[in-house]
Amino acid sequence: MTGRSVGVAAIGITVRGVVQGVGFRPFVHRLAKRCGLAGWVENTPGSVVLHVEGDAAALSRFRVLFRSEIPPAARVTRLMVRKARPTGASGFTIRASRRDGIALSTIPPDIASCPQCLRELADPADRRHGYPFTNCTNCGPRFTIVASLPYDRERTSMAAFPMCAACRTEYEDPLDRRFHAEPNACPACGPRLSMRGADGAPVETDDPVGTAARALLAGSIVAVRGLGGFQLAADATNDAAVRTLRERKRREEKPFAVMFPNIVSVRAAVRIKAADEAILRSPQAPVLLAPGRARSPLAPSVSMGLPTAGVFLPYTPLHRMLLDRAGRPLVMTSGNVTDEPIAIGNDEALSRLRGIADLFLLHDREVVQRSDDPVVRRVGRGVYPIRRARGFVPAPVTLPRSFPDVAGLGGELKNTFCFVKGDAAYLSQHIGDLEQAPVRDFYEEAYRFFHRFLDARLRAACNDLHPAYFTTAFAERAGADRLFALQHHKAHIYSVLAETGFAGKAVGVAFDGTGYGEDGAIWGGEFFTVDGMEVRRAGHLSYFPLPGGDAAIREPWRTALSLLRETLGPAKAEEAARELFPGVPPASIRLLLEALEKKINVVATSSAGRLFDAVSAFCGLCVRSSFEGQAPMRLEGAAASKAAGTYPFTLASAGGQLTVDWKELVEGVVADARRRVPAGVLSRRFHDTLASAILAASSRLAESAGARHVVLSGGVFQNVTLLSRVLSGLRKRKLTPLIHRLVPANDGGISLGQAYYAAMRVAGG
Repeated sequence: MTGRSVGVAAIGITVRGVVQGVGFRPFVHRLAKRCGLAGWVENTPGSVVLHVEGDAAALSRFRVLFRSEIPPAARVTRLMVRKARPTGASGFTIRASRRDGIALSTIPPDIASCPQCLRELADPADRRHGYPFTNCTNCGPRFTIVASLPYDRERTSMAAFPMCAACRTEYEDPLDRRFHAEPNACPACGPRLSMRGADGAPVETDDPVGTAARALLAGSIVAVRGLGGFQLAADATNDAAVRTLRERKRREEKPFAVMFPNIVSVRAAVRIKAADEAILRSPQAPVLLAPGRARSPLAPSVSMGLPTAGVFLPYTPLHRMLLDRAGRPLVMTSGNVTDEPIAIGNDEALSRLRGIADLFLLHDREVVQRSDDPVVRRVGRGVYPIRRARGFVPAPVTLPRSFPDVAGLGGELKNTFCFVKGDAAYLSQHIGDLEQAPVRDFYEEAYRFFHRFLDARLRAACNDLHPAYFTTAFAERAGADRLFALQHHKAHIYSVLAETGFAGKAVGVAFDGTGYGEDGAIWGGEFFTVDGMEVRRAGHLSYFPLPGGDAAIREPWRTALSLLRETLGPAKAEEAARELFPGVPPASIRLLLEALEKKINVVATSSAGRLFDAVSAFCGLCVRSSFEGQAPMRLEGAAASKAAGTYPFTLASAGGQLTVDWKELVEGVVADARRRVPAGVLSRRFHDTLASAILAASSRLAESAGARHVVLSGGVFQNVTLLSRVLSGLRKRKLTPLIHRLVPANDGGISLGQAYYAAMRVAGG
């Protein structure tokens, strides 16, 4: 096609989202050729831009196919189509990437193995048969191998592996699915496996994967170098092996995630639907929390009595080969001692995991960016994030408008941080709890990486209101012109506003564990009114004394005793506590009652999370906790499937605040518990009562504020039993719920809310 001709039309398309490093340009090239169109396509910072011209009917066909055949690993957030002037282009070309204003958006997340690569892996006639590092533009490592920008091979850990002639030919051919696949490799030129024993000595073997599989089947613990760091593997059907892993890893009761050979084996262990299978098979390949089956093949020590299991499928060729050889599900948990960062280097793992692993399955491709596995639940037909990590990071959350550069520094637990640049919010991978020095070092390392890669010129940074948080102190060296502090639960609400772009009138409900309140109390069961970007506290659960701070979290009976005292009085509280908590020494009960009386180490709280803890203790489900969230998890897990009525509660107004009084609820739970009503019935009544209280308070606030939307956030709403009842109830009341779909409802999402708040402040919103 030369010169302009009659009947020639042209369009320009700009695509934003995860559209680089996922085979998008070759896809456009092939599609344009199929449709007989000319033009060009190129990468620009944060987008793919293309121009196509030719016959109008062919252009129309191109637009239909373009939308329906987008590469599976791509995630389009914005698609802009405009009319263009024909240029007389001859043929279709892939232009060199534009490097001006390079941003983190040019790096896609790590992508689970695609079907084509898995077919090659299994094909004895293919040159990549049995090669554990097979990948293409549709799959493979991305974020975890990047050392610097722009995202080219020489700036990744693949720089140590020059491509052979065959791989180079694939890499340079626009019609090949390995065109510009930066991690492209084969057995002749790519990374290789090796093995070490428990003492770090080399293990000679021609079959590292088979050796590891045989060790696992014999009950050994194997450290596997994965995509974002090391994982500790054990036979998930061998209770002795799983208990050994718990003991060595110092992980008493927190459930383990389990990787399954295939979807058929998943179905044997948990109850899943088509929507669940789609999540498991997605390019992100997350760990999915699903209800377990009564006759599951998994060892009891995997989930430790909880009725759900965390399941996922192999997402790298190495995982696929290991699971195929083992032929059974494997525990696949973070390669660390509990509460430490995941190990990423071979030498690091041999040192830090010594005494845990019996065998080390290593390779020589360096992991540059630490990243745990993501965890999700399904709500409706969609993903509901619990932990945002590998596969999701650094894909941005698209904001409703463009902003100056700002950062949200996150909280103390389940930490992430967030950078806003333009209309994109980039959350870090899951960092973890910042109580340990190594995790704080990881935070600072990752923060500097994002700051540098985004070329961020921070106009502001926002931290939590809590004066003792690590991130509050870190704010002074965050590299920002201005600093803001935002109350924890308001950050939860702003996080949903950022995700959804909602800017009207709404009621906000933030229910979680604990957060420092604007009045010096510990908040956690909060109601807000939202008007545009203004968020005001409008109500809360009635305050109660929280005894001992963190001690109350580790020992839920303490919070339960405080609620007993507030409800029944000191004398009756002691009597009831001795009956309900037979494992707690009477002297400890008396001592705590005295501390409550004298207000020693006691702070007022409105925490919904601590209310869950107390009810779990009343039910005899969790009197002492070995990990954060254990008591509520056991309470949700015990809930009966059939409705069992509700307990009374009272809505009251005081000082312009709506309060939910829980005393009648607690009185009812305690009376039922002392009558030995089954824990499942108690739990179901409690969940239904709390849902009713949320609905009643939200409806009253919505009516007075003229709002028709309700924003739900906070770690308590990870509880799908509660969330589903609230969602259903809101819809019956003709109120529209707004929930998380891109970031966690727990504290892993508050950095987005902090950054959005700071962005609005700087922009004058």
